[in-house]
Amino acid sequence: MHIGGVMRVKLVTARPDQSAAEAIRTMLDAGVGSVLVVEGPELVGIFTERDVLRLAGAGASFGTVLLRDVMTPGPLSVSSDVTILDAAQMMGARNLRHLPVVEGGNLVGVVSIRDVLGFLAERLWAERDEAAHDTARTLLSRD
Repeated sequence: MHIGGVMRVKLVTARPDQSAAEAIRTMLDAGVGSVLVVEGPELVGIFTERDVLRLAGAGASFGTVLLRDVMTPGPLSVSSDVTILDAAQMMGARNLRHLPVVEGGNLVGVVSIRDVLGFLAERLWAERDEAAHDTARTLLSRD
């Protein structure tokens, strides 16, 4: 199955000129762990829970710091025709929890580690798939 089959298309986004505090409020309201930072339909960055922790540890003022200065610019993204197993392996190798999906330069979706693990668990149960098992084990490891 391709990533397009499990990606979420209801996107939670922010602009680079918004403050970290605004992005955090957006994440809390939507119940998600990241916001995709966009300029129009183009993905320019991602701001995640890990970024919030990093900023808090540095004593940053969330109300004044702008996303453009603290987001991860140009995040890894995939097209919707990448297989879920390949996407899961990329996420595991790079320790990512969120993977934007881009088509023709435009943001079209996002897949989270939860989406991927749900698919892998279903595949494991249904097919006793060893590749799905190994990938799920890698994603769940804390190494």
